[in-house]
Amino acid sequence: MSQPPLDLVCIEPRFPGRLGGVADWLVRRRGYRVRFFCNQADPAVQWPEATGRGIEVVAFNVGGVARETSVEWPKVLERSLCYAYGCWEVLEGRRPRPVDLILGRSNGLGSSLYAPVIFPRTPIVQFFDTYFDPDRREPGDEAERRPDTYRHWRLAANAVELVELENGVTPWTATDYQRSLFPTPYRDDFHVLHDGVETRGLPARHRDPLTIGGRTIPADAKVVTFVARSLDRLRGFDRFVGIVDRLVRAEPNVVAVAVGSRVADHPFDFAHYGRDYPLILLGENPPTSLERLWMPGVLPPDDVRRLLARSDLHVYASRPHPASRSLVEAMAAGCVVLAFETEAALEVIEPGVSGLLVPTDLDEASRIALGVLQDPAAHRPLGEAAAERVRERYSRDVTLPRLADLFDRLASGGR
Repeated sequence: MSQPPLDLVCIEPRFPGRLGGVADWLVRRRGYRVRFFCNQADPAVQWPEATGRGIEVVAFNVGGVARETSVEWPKVLERSLCYAYGCWEVLEGRRPRPVDLILGRSNGLGSSLYAPVIFPRTPIVQFFDTYFDPDRREPGDEAERRPDTYRHWRLAANAVELVELENGVTPWTATDYQRSLFPTPYRDDFHVLHDGVETRGLPARHRDPLTIGGRTIPADAKVVTFVARSLDRLRGFDRFVGIVDRLVRAEPNVVAVAVGSRVADHPFDFAHYGRDYPLILLGENPPTSLERLWMPGVLPPDDVRRLLARSDLHVYASRPHPASRSLVEAMAAGCVVLAFETEAALEVIEPGVSGLLVPTDLDEASRIALGVLQDPAAHRPLGEAAAERVRERYSRDVTLPRLADLFDRLASGGR
């Protein structure tokens, strides 16, 4: 028998971030009470249902280099400590009680680092995204020119993760691929479990006209989608544009929709970080038909779900990096997914069964994509198998009960 609902403190630089969906499920399904500490919050349209009804959002301030949008590599650890100290100040001032467990995700910024000072006997579960190997050259990372300081940054970027791993936390990550990136002495400590995506109430697949963001996609359009937090090089926006450019020459009814911020926000995309990457890319290599490529920006979650339900082909063109939530959400929507082959994608997609994986060859990828658009009925079983795979393995109703069981055990045993 499970114990009474827990009082949870969540700490993440941005709300809802990765943990917001987890907190929402725990509040609505298990009755948890959650105080969510963050430095920034997305617009309210992005907030989960339980915000204000079980999830209390508490902002903390940061100072020093943490206020800068990006920092040079010698300041990486300093920036993380500024985040951790800013969170500590608010925790110290509020002293929330009771607290059964702390759930943190620093995303390289160390927000929960000082929580044990205030809650020395409270268990901490820390979500880890990735570990940067400064010497690893990923397959498919084609001839990328990197400045010498890039390697220095990758060395320094791991500092806060290593401190957190030595801080008495229970480390948690979403996939075996992500765990494999960490140094060998820490791997056996990791709890590997995907945080899941919502599979209830998804819109049914259809071919009706669809209006999103003031623009209507006609019924006869062949819709190709791309979804990422930002339209950057790391997630392969340039590859997507290359595929679309080839498709529009062969198919007059193709409409390509790329959802995400135009400002590159991942430090791996060092050459374009903080800049409008689509503006740069399309200026250097103008596509054949720009009006067939629609970039509506960041959309509300419900609009993204409606778009994916209308998608004829979803392109996941990411370079080697942990699999994004958008990939799993596209599969949950029953999309036929065309993904570039990486270790992360191979863990999520069974090639030829729940999706199509291709090497880093745009001509070959475009040929396969065209085949999907020209014979959607023959490829529909791929989308159906993808949706079933997500329901079985990556649905929040499957993964989060197991996470809640872990929380119950830790809360019962203390830190």
